[in-house]
Amino acid sequence: MGKGLWMGLGVLLLASAALLGCGREAQTQAEDLAYEEDSEAGFRRTVLYYTAEDGFVVPVMKRIPWEEGIGKAALGYLVDTEANRAAAEQMGLEAPVPEGASFTLRIGDEGNAVVDISGLQELPDAAAEQAMVTGIVNTLTEFDSIHTVQVTLDGAKVAALPHGTDISEAFSTLPLNVEGGTLAVSSGNAHPMTLYFPNAAASLNVPVTRYGLEVPTLSGAVEALLDGPAADGLRGFPEGTALLEATVEDGIARVDLSEAFMAVENTEGLCAALQEALYLTANEVEPVSGVDIYVEGEPYALHTVQVDAPVLSLIHI
Repeated sequence: MGKGLWMGLGVLLLASAALLGCGREAQTQAEDLAYEEDSEAGFRRTVLYYTAEDGFVVPVMKRIPWEEGIGKAALGYLVDTEANRAAAEQMGLEAPVPEGASFTLRIGDEGNAVVDISGLQELPDAAAEQAMVTGIVNTLTEFDSIHTVQVTLDGAKVAALPHGTDISEAFSTLPLNVEGGTLAVSSGNAHPMTLYFPNAAASLNVPVTRYGLEVPTLSGAVEALLDGPAADGLRGFPEGTALLEATVEDGIARVDLSEAFMAVENTEGLCAALQEALYLTANEVEPVSGVDIYVEGEPYALHTVQVDAPVLSLIHI
């Protein structure tokens, strides 16, 4: 993820055009949160990493005032202050760094950053620690000038946080919400695949990293989506949905699904959320500018209007 998805590819997120069969005019979260390019000087769009109420780490686009030391300023939005909490709660998200913490950031000539955290309160468990470290590291590596991040505490390098989260070495961009935990990551033959699944409310798509033995392909990624999420709190495709074909034509991913997909109409908003999940997942495999869903060869949901990505979530100032 990080710069590889958001900035390196310069991907486009599709909102809607003619969505056939969704039961309403397309209105995905991307469309809800779409915005015009800000013409005002002095602001920077920055990707921050927050946690969902169920513990998943998700990227958030925020327009923040430009200032000297913008990386450190970005980290300030990760702290659970009253203002940050109010903004995040609007989307069912939480700031990953406990209130009272502050940062010092040094960036070396080769993009190796050291972020020192002062006044860090103990987090409730290892999962919260890992979410905090991921949020800090991935927020910083979104900046082109930062390639790795070493986390220190109160001016000292330590091996681990109180619940055992390893911070002994510098990190590059960390995979999000890894299925199977660290053992999956440590397998030398494993290939990561980023999949997106709607949360329980179908209000945002959560990135999940799944490791497999094969290099990801579009068909393989869609099949993985149809297999469903391993974690609780995420939604999959209607039971029995099968992939008939997945191709890319003129930059548009064409995904043909079996008739079982029609059950998506029973849940408001799920069609749009799953189409967005298909788009985001497809873009992890190869750049596409849209996803068209077909059912048994017939057009079902066609995506054509584009907005800038990433827009998984957007916090307004």
